Amino acid sequence: MSNVGGWKIVTLVFVALSVVLGLTSLLLYSNLVAVEERYDDTIESLDKISFSVDILFNYGNGTLVWHNGTRLPMGVNFYNVTVLVSDGRLDATYYPEYQSHFISSINGVGVGDDPDKLYWAWIAWFFDEGLGEWVNYDVSADLVYPKEGDILAWYFEDTSNYPDYAPPI
Repeated sequence: MSNVGGWKIVTLVFVALSVVLGLTSLLLYSNLVAVEERYDDTIESLDKISFSVDILFNYGNGTLVWHNGTRLPMGVNFYNVTVLVSDGRLDATYYPEYQSHFISSINGVGVGDDPDKLYWAWIAWFFDEGLGEWVNYDVSADLVYPKEGDILAWYFEDTSNYPDYAPPI
C-alpha cells in the first residue's frame, strides 16, 4: 500500500508542476504578445517621423560596406545622411555659392597625398529601380533628399574618364 501512496504523491507533484508550467507559459506568451504590440506601435510611430534607406560605401579598393535599413529623420539630405552613417568621420569643404559640400574623405579614405589618385573623388549614386541600374547624381548631395526605400551609394573612384563613371557595384 505504501507504493500506491508514493505514486499518488509523485502524480500530484507532476500534475502540480504541469499546472505551474502551463500557467507560466501562458503568462510568458501574453507578455510576448504585449511586447510585439508595443513594438508594432513604436515602428508605426517611427514611420511618421522617419524613413529607411540602404546605403553603400564603395571605397574603391575592393571594400564595400552596406548600411541596410538605415533609419533616418524626415527632412535630411544625402550629405546629412553621410555625416550620420559615417559617424562624422568625413572631411568636406562647404561652398556657399553652390550650397554644396565637396567630400574629400569618408572614414579616412580620400585623395590625401597619393599622387596616383589625383583624379579620384567621392561620387554620389542612387539605384534607379525603373531603369534597373545605378545612376550618379547630377547635383550635390546637399541638394538630394532621400525617401523611403531609396538605395544610395558613395563610390570613391577615378574621375578622369568623366562622364563615363563606373557604377558603384
